[in-house]
Amino acid sequence: MSDTDPIVDPVGPVLQSGEVARAVADAAVIDNPGRRVDVRDRGSYLRIEVEGGECVLHRATIAEELGRPFKMPELELIMPSFVGRIDTGSDVYRFFHTFEQAKSPKPGEAHA
Repeated sequence: MSDTDPIVDPVGPVLQSGEVARAVADAAVIDNPGRRVDVRDRGSYLRIEVEGGECVLHRATIAEELGRPFKMPELELIMPSFVGRIDTGSDVYRFFHTFEQAKSPKPGEAHA
């Protein structure tokens, strides 16, 4: 398969274009090492597709890419859609396939 072939069963967010969307796209590459990440720029929105059935986004990585503080609810404001299921937290969002069980953290553990 070449990098131009579509990812089979991708997961990830669809975001309204702009500064935050671009920072999230860059963070997706950083936060998902070893996984192919495709960013499809459709003009008014970005579709972020990650292979392997899981896409993790860390608040700290997005903030670093933006160069300013960032809170995860800010992501929700520009995310009209996503592919897969979503597990949300104050520091991490995780998108995953519906056929995969959510990896709930044990009490006292942070989201992975």
